[in-house]
Amino acid sequence: MNVIGIDLGGTRIKTGIVADGRLLASAVMEAAAGKGLRVHLPFIKDHILRLMKQTHTGPVSSLGMAFPGLVDTGQNRVIGTSGKYEHAPALDLAAWACQELGMAFKMENDARLACLGEWKYGAGNGSSDMVMVTLGTGYGTAAIINGQILRGKHFQAGILGGHFIIDFTNKDRICSCGKYGCVEAVASTWMIGEAARKNPLFEQSRLKEVSRIDLAAIFDLSKRGDALAMVLQNHCLKAWGVGLVNLIHAYDPEVIVIGGGISNASDTLIPYFDRFIAERAWCPWGQPLIRPAQYPDTAAILGATLLFEC
Repeated sequence: MNVIGIDLGGTRIKTGIVADGRLLASAVMEAAAGKGLRVHLPFIKDHILRLMKQTHTGPVSSLGMAFPGLVDTGQNRVIGTSGKYEHAPALDLAAWACQELGMAFKMENDARLACLGEWKYGAGNGSSDMVMVTLGTGYGTAAIINGQILRGKHFQAGILGGHFIIDFTNKDRICSCGKYGCVEAVASTWMIGEAARKNPLFEQSRLKEVSRIDLAAIFDLSKRGDALAMVLQNHCLKAWGVGLVNLIHAYDPEVIVIGGGISNASDTLIPYFDRFIAERAWCPWGQPLIRPAQYPDTAAILGATLLFEC
């Protein structure tokens, strides 16, 4: 069965055609999440039709979408956003897919679908209990327990690990959720530039010369011995490590998969997290395996196609 998968990101929208777990073709378009989802729909449709023509696939009857927010999977509607595609809750995307493409439509939170994709086809394959953490713009999480993706009564379960509170006293940096003390508020791409510029070491740092201060720049310059980059990298690693310990205590996984834009630094991340968990987690049985994502860029597309198998 051929299925279209769409991964709505804050800066990029990725579209792919998947058959039997294989990505046949994909396309990427720049996104302006602040402008809403409605303005992007014609371009998404064009990408889908172009991919279908390009790959000469058979009939494509289904479209799965990964959305960066809270999703009511029963109603196929967005019920909560965090500053991305704010008007999405008002859209009937199932009707759009039917009218414009003649396709059945299902949607789910993007972190859950990335988790499903890695569980079925990637680094989590063969496990029954898994947590996936996506390090990048934020700190995305999802969990599979006893072979089932965790959703919860209000569709929040498993995906709010980035909003576990790890600093309950510092109100200086408000999180994207509007609260404070969250993992994301302490360590993420969206806050790291401000943290760098406020640090006394900034004037002597090569971070002052980069066009955009993000986690990739932090990790790169840290390897080169930049003092501020090393401080910020260590700060992020500690915050993420605390987040992982909380996820372990909450969900008891046997495998933790690390994805996202910074997952290519797995040679730094995984040894650090192994040591941190050994020191800080209460795991009498042992310790979860930590693995880098096998499909860091396309796991959510692969996962979106699984919505039609569940």
